[in-house]
Amino acid sequence: MAGILLAALFATPAQAAAPADAPVGYACAVTYASLGWSTGFYANVTIANTGTRAFSPWILQFVFPGSQTLATGWNATFSATPPSVQAANPTWQKSIDPGASFTVGFNANGADEHPAGFTLNGVPCTVTFEPIEY
Repeated sequence: MAGILLAALFATPAQAAAPADAPVGYACAVTYASLGWSTGFYANVTIANTGTRAFSPWILQFVFPGSQTLATGWNATFSATPPSVQAANPTWQKSIDPGASFTVGFNANGADEHPAGFTLNGVPCTVTFEPIEY
């Protein structure tokens, strides 16, 4: 499992189904929407379980592409070891069931550039990047 996590940590965002080496029944998709300003940005990250097994508990992990740093987050317990960021399930959302989704968000310092290597419990997720629209 550690090998999958490390490989996914440095991989570019996938645009296809999870690789064959993902555990059977686990698959995920992430929609990443962000909005930047002069010194930072905020992002909403919707995590969808596209597989047949629940992610419970769950940890979403991704990697900032530059010198971005996490400032604060919501709807998850966030931690960071730059450039890696982890968002662990909150107590009220311990599971993401098949067909369900959950949205977390954060503020960060630095340029609004797309992170890479989104994984959910070490399973690489497909990724869609979108702007935040009002």
